[in-house]
Amino acid sequence: MEKIKNSLLEESECIAMVVGFVTSVGLLSLPNGVVQDAKQDGWIAVFVGGVYPLFLAFLSIYYVKKHPNEDILVLSKKYLGVIPGTICNILFMAQFAIYFIGVASGMSNVYIGYVTTFLTPIKIFIPVILVATYLAFKGIKVLARINIIGLYAVVISILTLLTALQRGNYLNLLPVFGTGYKNILKASIESAYAYGGLEGIFLIYPFMRNKDKIKTVVLKSSFLVMSLYIWTTFICIYFLGYKVTAKALWPVLLVTEGVNLPILNSFRFIFLFLWSMTIFRSLANYQYSVTYILSYILKVKDKKKIYWFTVPILIYLCLKVGSEVHRRAFLGYIIPKVTLFNIAYISIIAILIFIKDKGRK
Repeated sequence: MEKIKNSLLEESECIAMVVGFVTSVGLLSLPNGVVQDAKQDGWIAVFVGGVYPLFLAFLSIYYVKKHPNEDILVLSKKYLGVIPGTICNILFMAQFAIYFIGVASGMSNVYIGYVTTFLTPIKIFIPVILVATYLAFKGIKVLARINIIGLYAVVISILTLLTALQRGNYLNLLPVFGTGYKNILKASIESAYAYGGLEGIFLIYPFMRNKDKIKTVVLKSSFLVMSLYIWTTFICIYFLGYKVTAKALWPVLLVTEGVNLPILNSFRFIFLFLWSMTIFRSLANYQYSVTYILSYILKVKDKKKIYWFTVPILIYLCLKVGSEVHRRAFLGYIIPKVTLFNIAYISIIAILIFIKDKGRK
């Protein structure tokens, strides 16, 4: 019993984990995507896209209120039936594998392009995936503490971009709402996909020590993620202008060239070091989620076997993604479908919970 209590998550650990599920490669690439349609209003589109994480946040509050100790995997079978519930659980698991592949291949492309140009993708994937698997294998409590470190790293790295305000131009942000509401709304859909990963809360809330704090956890997490995304998009447009931002695959890295800190000749390497810490914790979160769901579906108690079974598969799939252009084309095709599935899946279960609860009353 004491061991179970010690493995429960505190409020700060839950917030760090939820943020860790979302913030990864998207921090560097999101500005490029939203300015294609919204142009100088890209940061407004990111704000509007925050409706999606808030939607998931309020649904998770309802889940905890009605079933505080049962995660979405259990509720899926309970309300949808064994076979449909299992199929939905498999699809729910697949999204974390897709996130893993997308983030790992994105990290490889960034490092080959800016840091380790002499390395091949396989030489990056093997150590990165092994480290992420090891971190996930240590259990959810250790993983939560790693996420706290990652949270500090991502906040510090993003805040350092404040110094770029000295060299930007506010005219790059004008006219506000100049692109029209239709273009902003179109770009906001693109930004909503970047918030993917917050669905992880539906797996971890049974591990919370104080489930009465779920509202605080999900709302703080959602607003923190929104703030990070809005700020990075804002500073890219302010510093580079929307035209340069639209052409750069990783516009945030261009902004780091404008950061001047005493002693440091190039801030980009420090930024990428801090960013790497956030990537490792995100990959560990996804690996943990895939293994957790797969062990539940297969009813395997020894998760160690599943961890090492998934490693070669993930390495192979990451190698198949290819260049950054191919990676974005793949994600651009699959992520909208994943998002629609999550909205339908999580919402249907919430509706069925409501109907059954109302019938009891």
